[in-house]
Amino acid sequence: MAARDGAEERLAGAGGGERAEVRRPSYLAAAIKARPFGMPVPPHLFGVAAFGLLGAFLGPGFWLIGAGVEVAYLWAVSKNPRFRALVDAGARSGPEAWERQRAEALARLDPADRHRQEQLEDLCAEVLRALAARPGADLQADSVSQLAWLHLRLLVARASLAKVSEDARRDAPEMSRQAERLQARLKATDLDADLRRSLTEQAEVIHQRQAAQAQAAPRLERAEAELSRIAHQVALVREQTLLAASDDGAARAVDGLAATLDQADQWMKEEGDLLGGLDLDTAPTPERLLALRREGATAGARR
Repeated sequence: MAARDGAEERLAGAGGGERAEVRRPSYLAAAIKARPFGMPVPPHLFGVAAFGLLGAFLGPGFWLIGAGVEVAYLWAVSKNPRFRALVDAGARSGPEAWERQRAEALARLDPADRHRQEQLEDLCAEVLRALAARPGADLQADSVSQLAWLHLRLLVARASLAKVSEDARRDAPEMSRQAERLQARLKATDLDADLRRSLTEQAEVIHQRQAAQAQAAPRLERAEAELSRIAHQVALVREQTLLAASDDGAARAVDGLAATLDQADQWMKEEGDLLGGLDLDTAPTPERLLALRREGATAGARR
């Protein structure tokens, strides 16, 4: 218990350091840690491992080749203007910026969904506290915090879909009647060109609304399925992490989140219009998520 508390304090201390000062980002360090969203480890480590095995079995010359390839890769990535822009943007979006984005997202949710997000974050915080006592769990901790952020994105998308579905139930009968009247009117032969064009465009707009509303129901069902899957996955990882007898067991439990992250994030990219311009690309650090849930627990105790 003491070891875990000490590890958690180290995490919290790291978060406090972020709040105190904004340091110039290291592009080389960012290149070393860079990994696609949902991938448990940086991809260049697979190359390092491959050359390490080749050097061990076929000759040490492959170690020199691997070192050269690794240096060239890190140099190319760290000098890439687009990569540097992403690193700079991440350095500028400190804890305050993330909290502002989170508050904006939560404001778009009803009380039940806000409570749902807080419960998921509490579960993620438990996993992070369990991982904090285990060495080398930084990558797994990042996956947990990314999943909490993805859950919030999905709740925002679900709220938008629920609104469209509600509009469809209310407006669908009247739109159908309007469409029928327009089709009947367009069959008339005494319409001038301008009126016919106006009526045709009106009918097309109604048709587009009907098509969008017809798609809302299956999209809403998919969003709810993804939310439920994330909640069950986090609960499972929490149980497996707490019961894991070794560090390897805990790491394997959290690595199972990679598929969930990848599939849900891919769907969110396809449904990007549901976010309504809300910038939710930057996930909180594990340290900040822990601090946030600690603050929430303190506020709850005071109430």
